[in-house]
Amino acid sequence: MPAIPLPPYAPDVASTDAAVSGVALNVLPRADGYGPVLSPVPITLPLPEDCRGAVAFVSPAFGTWIYIAGTRTGLYRYNNSTTGWDSVGNPGREYSMPDGDNWQFALYGGQLIAVHLGAPPQVLDVDSVAPFRDLGGGPPRARAVGIVGEFLVLAGISGQPNAIRWSDLGDPEFWQPGLYPEHTADGQIFPEGGAVTGFSGGEFGIVFQERSIRRLTFNPGSRQVFDTSLVEDNRGAVAPWAICKVGARTFFLDRDGFYLFTGGISTPIGAERVNRTFLATVDPLRFGQTIAVRDVYGPRVVFAYRTKGADPSRRPLLDAGLAYDWGLDRWSALSLAVTAGMATATPPTSLDALTGTLESQTLSFDDASYQGGIPALGFVTTDNRLSLLTGPPLEATIETADAMLARPNRAFARSVRLDSDADDWRAAVGARESLARSVPVSWRPETAPTVERRAPCRSSGRYHRIRARIPAGAAWTYAAGFEIDATAEGLR
Repeated sequence: MPAIPLPPYAPDVASTDAAVSGVALNVLPRADGYGPVLSPVPITLPLPEDCRGAVAFVSPAFGTWIYIAGTRTGLYRYNNSTTGWDSVGNPGREYSMPDGDNWQFALYGGQLIAVHLGAPPQVLDVDSVAPFRDLGGGPPRARAVGIVGEFLVLAGISGQPNAIRWSDLGDPEFWQPGLYPEHTADGQIFPEGGAVTGFSGGEFGIVFQERSIRRLTFNPGSRQVFDTSLVEDNRGAVAPWAICKVGARTFFLDRDGFYLFTGGISTPIGAERVNRTFLATVDPLRFGQTIAVRDVYGPRVVFAYRTKGADPSRRPLLDAGLAYDWGLDRWSALSLAVTAGMATATPPTSLDALTGTLESQTLSFDDASYQGGIPALGFVTTDNRLSLLTGPPLEATIETADAMLARPNRAFARSVRLDSDADDWRAAVGARESLARSVPVSWRPETAPTVERRAPCRSSGRYHRIRARIPAGAAWTYAAGFEIDATAEGLR
């Protein structure tokens, strides 16, 4: 029998399209099939409460990685010596975060700006030991923050949700409008398109509203300061923290699913593949809580969201995920339980954090592994610890679509072989007589491969489906398809 390749993940149409599959869990798309997802390895002690936003960046002065996390009542900085979190919140202010809101961050030179609707914008001088303080100049409270050139931009203004404000050119602590040409601080209200839900900065800014997308372009010498043009109407972002900018690409979530924006018309990337499945499982009351994080291991973005079955006692919890590979234009599903995520790198190893004595260390202290800086994808997990996806592979489950092995006859399948370099795997074969929704798949017991690397199944039916499970911790790099040993039977 010819090999059956592992098809792309598209659960929206998997029941009727034999070229796709409805199960690809804890795997990442590859050109030849799928690869593993590494497990989270905790690198910090727990935060005092659920994380409500986090960021990682390189110190402008020292070149080392800095982790900042926010909770409902505080802001914290990772301490490399203790692996704990030092409070760096504004000592003169009590934070009060609205339900469903998150901290959002932007690095302006050596200053980190943090915003949410429950507090004035906060600023941290990242290379000093001082805590956060109120950003000077009297800026408004805002939901989103970004940088366009040398302007700090606030979006989703408290009391004016359909407005944006920007600072003076080169001065993020000057906000008094109407002083042109001496100063360029100002703002703009958008009468159409609904509330501003997010902002993406860079050489020019992209303003996401509930029902519009606008471009913000600096116009030197103009009293208006910025030209704003409507790029797309009846299309917008509904999840402020699911806006992820990677180079010229910006990924976002609208009411009907996932999109890619590259400057012109948005491209649907989830339609007829994952949108309907996502919309059927996401908690409709926490739709806007979805986050997006760039995967530093490849051309991928990970969306984490809260399902209807999530623990009701932990509202910030996100318990499912989807990974999109824009190079391959393919999806996969992830089993996640997180509250925040970040594209980051491994921290340096402190001498104080080493186990054993200095004399017992097997590596030289100038070894590169102590220096950190290795790219990693990080999430704050359910125990409120920052964890990097650098551990052994998670348990993976991959399934083929229904296939007629002896068209138009029924077939008897004796065994299957997974085309993979996995050290360990299991296979189960299911069969049914019709593709009708009322006809369930009858699965044979899962079996392990023999010494010939074939898993026995003994399954008779008109349509067959194969499921592979690679146990957690098993070493592997690829899974490409199945070879099945089957013979034709009769028409009935």
